Amino acid sequence: MIFRDLWRGGIAILTLAGPAPAWAEIPKLGIELDDLDLRLTLNAAVQSALIEENSDTEAEVQLDLSAQARADWRLSSDTKLGMKVEFSNDDRNSETLETGEIYGYLSSKFGRLEVGKQDGPADTLSFAAPVIALGQVRGDFSRYAGSQALLKPLDTRDSFKIIYLTPQIEGVSGGISWSPHFRRNADSPDLRSRVLVNNAIELGLQYEKPVGDWTLGVSGGYVTGNADPVTERADLNSWSVGAKMNRGSLRIGSAYVHRGNSKRRERDFDQWEWNGGIGWVEDRWGIVGSGAITRSSETRNFLLGVGGFYTLAPNLQLRSDIVRFHERRLGGDLDKGTVMLMELQLKI
Repeated sequence: MIFRDLWRGGIAILTLAGPAPAWAEIPKLGIELDDLDLRLTLNAAVQSALIEENSDTEAEVQLDLSAQARADWRLSSDTKLGMKVEFSNDDRNSETLETGEIYGYLSSKFGRLEVGKQDGPADTLSFAAPVIALGQVRGDFSRYAGSQALLKPLDTRDSFKIIYLTPQIEGVSGGISWSPHFRRNADSPDLRSRVLVNNAIELGLQYEKPVGDWTLGVSGGYVTGNADPVTERADLNSWSVGAKMNRGSLRIGSAYVHRGNSKRRERDFDQWEWNGGIGWVEDRWGIVGSGAITRSSETRNFLLGVGGFYTLAPNLQLRSDIVRFHERRLGGDLDKGTVMLMELQLKI
């Protein structure tokens, strides 16, 4: 039944897309003045979801609006100063769709310094299963059902950070960041429901090397931070090792992630994950399949997803995902189902 509904939903949104209208080819908004480059990007996306969970089926529609402003100023041949600001009306769940970053940077031959709300190096330098468009097993499907894959170390996401990234030397890149505070659910009257982490440090390291027509890479990421004692939660302590193999448009990636008891109220949670995926990505289209197996003392989760994008016009893109989730709490009920997403995005 769900697959018949998914097929009908896909046909409907493709029909709505139709031939690309003239307004889908609006030129980019920006100004270039000598060494100064100013860019403004506006996004509007209509997302339709069909959710089959434990034999029940429902449909939802989301409208997402976001804006990104970027300024880059070239100070010399190898030094650049810049700022990036992002806003949105909702929190997207995909690694590739998260908005809310506000940071400035200074880039030179000695590396890159970033200050503000931005992902740290344990995330940006770690290899894992590839994700595109709506994110597959770590994507927007979790707005509707299921739990996301970790993919990379459990980190502090877009909290305020000071970040230093090294230049690439003989294929080796590294980074370190410090975040004074990471807050989630900070206004809850129940102190134990809050997530309050202080002095979080992220470390990231990767090595890439061309071998014939392939580019091979390995990575490592580590995150640590002190939980506020009032929450009675465990400290943040997570790490991962990952690998990738790319050849032209072909992308292959995998990672092992260890979360342990990070930020948990209960002890001996000891969560870990294997993830992997393969994809083919061109300029105008791409498709990726990925999977993740996550285990802990309490849960057994399995995720399998496939998704992609197709560029209908320079400013108009169609995105889609199908994700199957299978989650069981130890001694509890099985939660399983399928989520299909179709999204039409206008980007100016």
